[in-house]
Amino acid sequence: MSAIIRRDPFRSLSSWINDFDEAIFQRGLKVRDTEKDIVVEAVVAGVKPSDVDIDIEDGVVTIKAHVSEEKKEKEEYSSLNYQYYYTTALSGGAWDKAEAEVENGVVKITIPKTEASRPRKISVKAK
Repeated sequence: MSAIIRRDPFRSLSSWINDFDEAIFQRGLKVRDTEKDIVVEAVVAGVKPSDVDIDIEDGVVTIKAHVSEEKKEKEEYSSLNYQYYYTTALSGGAWDKAEAEVENGVVKITIPKTEASRPRKISVKAK
């Protein structure tokens, strides 16, 4: 007697999506939503704060960080260039009040939420 096995074609797709989400996190970008702020963190290891560019336009946050290094040894030049580039779309932020800082190789952008996007507690009355 053979058993009937039910096949779920979307199971492998779901697994792939979970792996993709983890890859984005491992890539170095993390977005958190707190009660009052939207917090975006990105890895920019080895990059000076002056070499980190952040643009926010219509809720799209773009972080660029680059390192260029040239060395001259015995009439030979060597250079190192690398760049981080992150983009994420967000909603509900007061974009003009965003602040950013770099600490321990991570840039942290704090964007206050607008009053309209903050959670509210609504009381329920009996009728």
